[in-house]
Amino acid sequence: MNLDFSPSELATWVKQAWNPAPPTGSITGISTDTRTLQPGNLYVALSGEHFDGHAFIDAAVKKGAIGAIIQHHFKTVPLPYLSVSDPLLALQQMATNYRKSWNGTAIGITGSVGKTTVKEMCKAVLSRSFCTHATQGNLNNHIGLPLTILSMPRSTTHALFEMGMNHPGEIDCLTKMAQPTIGIITTIGAAHIEYFNSVEDIAREKGDLLKSLPPNGLAILDAESRWFTLLKDTAPCRVASFSMGAPADYVGRIVDEQTIEVDHHLYRLPIPGKHMLHNALNAIVLGLESHISPEEIADGLLHFHLPPMRWEEIEIEGIRFINDAYNANPLSMRAALQTFAEQSCVGEKWVILGGMRELGKSAAQEHAQLGTFVKNLAFKRVVIIGELAHHFDPKNRYSFTHFSTPEKALPFLKKNLCVGDHVLLKASRGEHLEKITNLLMET
Repeated sequence: MNLDFSPSELATWVKQAWNPAPPTGSITGISTDTRTLQPGNLYVALSGEHFDGHAFIDAAVKKGAIGAIIQHHFKTVPLPYLSVSDPLLALQQMATNYRKSWNGTAIGITGSVGKTTVKEMCKAVLSRSFCTHATQGNLNNHIGLPLTILSMPRSTTHALFEMGMNHPGEIDCLTKMAQPTIGIITTIGAAHIEYFNSVEDIAREKGDLLKSLPPNGLAILDAESRWFTLLKDTAPCRVASFSMGAPADYVGRIVDEQTIEVDHHLYRLPIPGKHMLHNALNAIVLGLESHISPEEIADGLLHFHLPPMRWEEIEIEGIRFINDAYNANPLSMRAALQTFAEQSCVGEKWVILGGMRELGKSAAQEHAQLGTFVKNLAFKRVVIIGELAHHFDPKNRYSFTHFSTPEKALPFLKKNLCVGDHVLLKASRGEHLEKITNLLMET
């Protein structure tokens, strides 16, 4: 959606002057990628370990960029530009100042598991009553968040900002840009633990979101979480708690695998799973606290959509594949496997697993424990793929079928899968398990 930034306000926000002169028109958006850049956008030339955005300035010009932000050392630019010491910092400064100029309600969402799902549920609920803007996909880091903020229409009343992290200090940095007034922390566990000493350290890092809330803000927390007291004590504002049965401000009762009851109102999801109902409680509480009727909340949840590769069901020649391989950690693995085990199936149930990344020193132990968990669910066949996957069955006790790549698993799957079978794919994104369904659809 197009925006309307004036050249003067952007110059003020990054504390630099335009060279050789400001653009003659308004700036309709901010882009860091010439592949998606639209005419009238400002191009920000970011640089990283393996790329330099300055190499794409000519491409930005051809796509219709109206101006650019470049690093001081780069001199030849065939369009108006702002020269800065660090284009990434300039991007973040623009986001921070734009957020300050906006008076709507900002909801920050973080956690180890379920961030994107909860964000999409909250979006579906809030959109029933408010002009809502939300993080696209999982653009939740130090680059994605400022781009999310800078793509927010000025007419927005409620914004959902997803915040991810894998290093200490990152949540604090993100909250300074987003300046949330409501904070939601989803399930916390051993995800991205590679750079942390313990899960408690992860919980404290997530708690930085709550520290940033104003005294008149709101924190939405799971009363049954191991970290509830720690997080509640962190919040400088009112806490709205929820649970699946324990004492809390909002108590949910599971009716079936897709339905939960809260205060005598039923809320149904389009996908199954106790963990999904748990996620939905965050959105239900947010909706009720935002004075949205239970009926509107229920309608929003019934029609919410997950991004691709999150419990995405695909049928190929009579075999149902559930692609949940966008990401994985010990908590999300167990939740997906348990949900899959509880579903009905005409044929046999298979699981295809890839490794879980960013677990650091605990990787071998976490994979081995999950291997035992999987074996106890007694699926017809467990196929493990990739270098990390051997940790699921390090001593070959369980007779899992192991392949080094998705491509090498293909002949075995084509030979042994039968019509009516259901197959769950689950792994960290970098394992590329989606290649399996892509290749099967091509052949």
